[in-house]
Amino acid sequence: MSGGLGVVLAAAGSSRRLGFDKLFTPVLGKTVFQFGLDRILTSPLVRQIVIVTSEHNEEIVRRLLPAECDIPIEVVRGGAERQDSVSAGLAAIASSLDYVMIQDAARPFVTAELIEKVYQAALECGAAVCGHPSIDTLKVSEDGATVTHTVDRAKVWAVQTPQIFSRQLLTEAYAAVAASGHIVTDDTAAVEALGRPVALVRHDGLNIKITRKADWDAAMPALFPVESDIDAMAHLRKLIHDFANQVTSLLGFAYLIEADCPEDSPMKPSIESLNESVQKCHEITLTLQKFARENHAKKVSLQQGIQNPDAPAAPGGPPSAADLILKKAQGGSH
Repeated sequence: MSGGLGVVLAAAGSSRRLGFDKLFTPVLGKTVFQFGLDRILTSPLVRQIVIVTSEHNEEIVRRLLPAECDIPIEVVRGGAERQDSVSAGLAAIASSLDYVMIQDAARPFVTAELIEKVYQAALECGAAVCGHPSIDTLKVSEDGATVTHTVDRAKVWAVQTPQIFSRQLLTEAYAAVAASGHIVTDDTAAVEALGRPVALVRHDGLNIKITRKADWDAAMPALFPVESDIDAMAHLRKLIHDFANQVTSLLGFAYLIEADCPEDSPMKPSIESLNESVQKCHEITLTLQKFARENHAKKVSLQQGIQNPDAPAAPGGPPSAADLILKKAQGGSH
């Protein structure tokens, strides 16, 4: 297995474009960061994980790590640029690991199967990245206001993570980037700068990076399929309501039959039992109606929480979601 696969999980972003901490804002008790980490841990190729995060979130990350894990997980601080953060993570990968995977923590949909495909391509080429041909028409603008020219879409790919490299190759590539003073926003760009090839692994599955509010809105239903639960609860409420109407009619008929039945009639015990059963069905129906109504309201409330999570607090304001995680982990209360 060529020494195994080390993972650098990039979690040092500031979430400025989203407006709240996309990685560490808890939704229904779990964060995007934890979803992505759990997915990585399903891969049998992974031998070590190094999480690169900011100083502000370092303790939060440590608190969110699994209590038990079969492989070592380390936390290191990132730098000013992505390349600085990845380099810091790369330096912490065990020297016995021949290949390293770079993964954005803001891409929580990575799978063991995808890791395997990219890994196999990296074994052959030395570097590999997943992605797909661009479906958008791309324009170049010099001033950000007008179009300069159109890019030939047939030659353009939108790349993602995971990106997997020979450890030696990526180390050499980032050393060259550091020496040149250039800034790269993508790890494969560092390898490309050396003139080395990078294999493309097509992936058409869900693998979005949560950057904008639209990304968050698209990711949440996949991570938390509450909307289907809401539909199911609404349907259940209607069924119970219709059933209650039928039981109410039966309740009236049973009462009339019992009232009209002579006390000495041989049918009297059976009619009394029928009446009791209908009354019991009515009581159960009322309980079911309350249950469906309350749970439907809870599901709607959960959906609202998913769509509009609490933003980090301003200085001097109430605690942020990350602060609440830390406080709870330390034994505090909400």
